[in-house]
Formats: sequence, C-alpha cells, structure tokens
Amino acid sequence: MGPNIENNNDLSTNRFTKNKYFFTLFLLLVGISLIRIYNLSANVIDLSGDEAHYWEWSRRLDLCYYSKPPGVAYLIWLGTAIFGDTVLGVRIFAVILSFLSSLMLYKLGTRMYNKAVGFTCGVLLQIVPLFTAYGTGITPDTPLIFFWILSLWFFYEAQASGSPRSWLLLAVSLGLGLLSKYAIAFFYIPAFMLLVLYEENRKHLRKPWPYVAFLLSLLFFLPVIIWNMRHNWVTFRHDFGHSHINEGLVFSFGSLTNFIGSQLGVITPVLLVLILYVVIKQRKESPFCFWFCIPILAVFLLKSLQGKVQGNWALVAYVTGLIAFSAFMVRDYATFGVGMKSLIVTGLLMALAGTIFLNCPLLVNEIPFPPGKDPLRKMRGWRELGREVTVFTSQIEKPLFIFSDYYMTTSELAFYVAGHPRTYCINIGRRMNQYDIWPGFNDFVGYNAIYVAKGEMSPKLVMAFEYSEKRPVVLYDERGRRLTEFEIFLCYNFQGMDVEKPTSF
Repeated sequence: MGPNIENNNDLSTNRFTKNKYFFTLFLLLVGISLIRIYNLSANVIDLSGDEAHYWEWSRRLDLCYYSKPPGVAYLIWLGTAIFGDTVLGVRIFAVILSFLSSLMLYKLGTRMYNKAVGFTCGVLLQIVPLFTAYGTGITPDTPLIFFWILSLWFFYEAQASGSPRSWLLLAVSLGLGLLSKYAIAFFYIPAFMLLVLYEENRKHLRKPWPYVAFLLSLLFFLPVIIWNMRHNWVTFRHDFGHSHINEGLVFSFGSLTNFIGSQLGVITPVLLVLILYVVIKQRKESPFCFWFCIPILAVFLLKSLQGKVQGNWALVAYVTGLIAFSAFMVRDYATFGVGMKSLIVTGLLMALAGTIFLNCPLLVNEIPFPPGKDPLRKMRGWRELGREVTVFTSQIEKPLFIFSDYYMTTSELAFYVAGHPRTYCINIGRRMNQYDIWPGFNDFVGYNAIYVAKGEMSPKLVMAFEYSEKRPVVLYDERGRRLTEFEIFLCYNFQGMDVEKPTSF
C-alpha cells in the first residue's frame, strides 16, 4: 500500500496550525530580508560615513579600535569576504542579525507569555523605526541588539531553572556583546537587581554560577584592555570626552529636551507613551520587563541633564518594553474601547510608515524634499564624489596619495574611489580618530596628492606642497538634484610637514 496522503496532509496542517505564529513570522522576516538585500544589491543608498569607517577598520583587523570594540569590523570583514567590498558585503550582517533578533525575541516572548505575544514582539522589532534602521545599516548597535536579546533569553532561562548551561551561555553572549558595544554593560545592573530583590531568585546567589558567568563574560573584554594598554587608553579617554563626563556636574535642559524629542522620533510618540505606561503598570506582574527597561531609560534621562545623549544610546531599554506592550495588546486588546484601540492602531501605523520609509529608499527617492531636508542626504553623493576623484587620479602623476581633514570623508573616499586606495586623514586641530593611530603620509615626501574637503586648505597645508590647484565639485543625484559641494585640490610634490597631535578625544 502507498503512503496515506490524507493523513500526511492532516499532519502537515496540524504542524502548521500548532506553529502558525512561528511560520508566519519566519515568512514575514524572509520577505523583509529579501527586500533589504535587493536594496543593498541595487546600491540605492550609499554607505554612511560611519559605515565606511567601520569598513576601513575591517581592512585592518585588530583587538580594538579608537572609539569602539572590534565586533562590527569582524562582521564587515566576514561579509566582504563573501560578497566583496560592496554595499551588500558591508551591510549583509545587518540583515542577518535583524532576522535572528526577531526570532530570538519571538522565542523569549513565547517563553515568558505565549506564542501570540512572541509573534507580536518579533514583528514590532521590525516596524519600530529605532530597530528597523539597524536591519539595513551596519553599526555596533546591530550586534548589540542581537546579543542583548540573546542575553535576555539566557538570563531568563538561568533564573527560571538555575541551569549551569544557561549561566555559561549567558556569559558567552554577554562577552560577545562586550566586543560589539560597551553599552551591553548596562545588562549587569538590572540582572543583579532581579537576583537580589526577589526572594525566588536569591537562591541562585548561593550557588557559584552567577559569579562564574559574570567573571567569564569579563574575560571576553581582555582584548580591549590589552589594546588600550598599548595605545594610551584612548578608547576610555574618547568615551569620557564623548559622554561629557570630563565636564563634571553641569545642567543642560536643552540636552534633556533633545533626548526626549529623539525618543519620541525613533519610537514614535504614541508607542513610546504606551510602552512606558504598560511597563510601569505591570512592574509587579513582570519585574523582568520593568528592570531591563525603566532604570536604563532613567540613567540616560538623568545623563541628558548633564550633556548630549544620542537618540540610539538607550535602545536596549526598549526590548523588554516591546515584550510587555505585546503582552498587553494580546491579552487585553479585545476589552479596549474604541479610543484605546484607535490610539494603538495609530501608533502602529506611524511606526509602520517609518519602517516602509527606511526599507524602501526607492520610494524615498521620489519624494521632492526641499534642499537640505532629505533625511537620507548624509548617505547620498559619495559614489559621485568617488567617481570625480577617480577621474582626477588619472590626471595627476603617480605616486600619489588621497587625504581629507574629516574621518568620514576619508573613509568614503577609500570605499568609493576606484581600487579602494589607502586614504589618510590629516589632523589640523580636530578631535582624535582611528586614522591617527594608523600610519600617516608624512614619509611620502616627493609624492603628489589629492586633498578633498569642505573648505579651503589651511596655510600650513598649502606650505607642505610645492603648489596646488583647486577644483570645486558640485555633486548631483541621478535626477539632477543638487546634493553637496566639495573642494578638491590637486597637490604637487609633498615637502613634508610636522604631525599635529590631537587636542581632544
């Protein structure tokens, strides 16, 4: 007798019904990922200055870098090893890690509540603008989001079961997170509070595994310490300067309002208010979501009183906020009145609009933004600049080198000039960057050069060459819209010059 096709079909139907939330989320993530890969392959949007700079790091793999740990450089190195030095190669792990982050959040939401909640928060991760941006652009926040969610999963399992395996996997996840972005250090504080404040969790403190996990995770940080020991602790000096800690106790209400405004923008106003409302309201029912959300946000809110806080710094605080909000919607949505339902739908539609905007740049290209108002303007024009400089390289006698006065411009030139040449960033009284750690061009006496900047050459730089020619370039997009303007200088016979040390970090 042949196979019982009817029974097999019933089995497949039952399997799908049982796992409909997972399969639906999986197919949705595949669709979103394919759209992102198409956009990356089509070169619709150029690399941002930071992305190009991280790509430069990937060409010189190291234990650490001036401003960040090495994780993002290794991801880009692996991506470009597969897809070449292309936009797709640089950004492919943004797509992959966003995909995996949603699946892990589904797993965590399901473990904490049910599959419907897991599905909802997995989808929300893809439509909230703050998170969806890191599904297309590669920065240290991209692996940070993934390892934060992974660490939440292992910590939840560890506190629920006390399994040594979960504690050890938590250590590995946190350690890899520390090699991605230092912000994952915020994980330790709410985890400690959950173990100390709740009686059912204190039993874990009488066993060695939480302490082993903590110490083991810190071992992953040793490469960063070793590198900084060799480089005058520049990473920590940069972080102190970048976060304005060196300025001491000062009050900046402007920074406070800017931070609040940024959160309203990246989460959307309605979702932000609803998430905070739900997390605080359910603090006793779900202390896990509360401690991994509100205290972290409070830290950045207080920090914004002292100095500028970037809009993405607090992103990890919203992960458990999405879980709590999803549980709230799944459990109580049917009981809401028309007003609350309308509010939630409005918030979701606002977030979805932002997601479509970020994932469909071809549509954005059709919007006639006023000059200087295009939100993607910082990721336009670099290919055109690279082509212009490439033309000039054929008009100037070799050997030559290419340099700029700004690290982003320097990195974009390295990526978009034909042949991906080694480029240099001159220090004319600016803040330190990674180019100051790498070898400079001071030994290239007698070389010609191409200098690209937004302004004129400084007198000191003029004196460093026998003579130079200025070639202003105005850049336009494929539709003839003006993007920006650069000054390109053809410089001849480098005479050498004194190296200026950075004045700030």
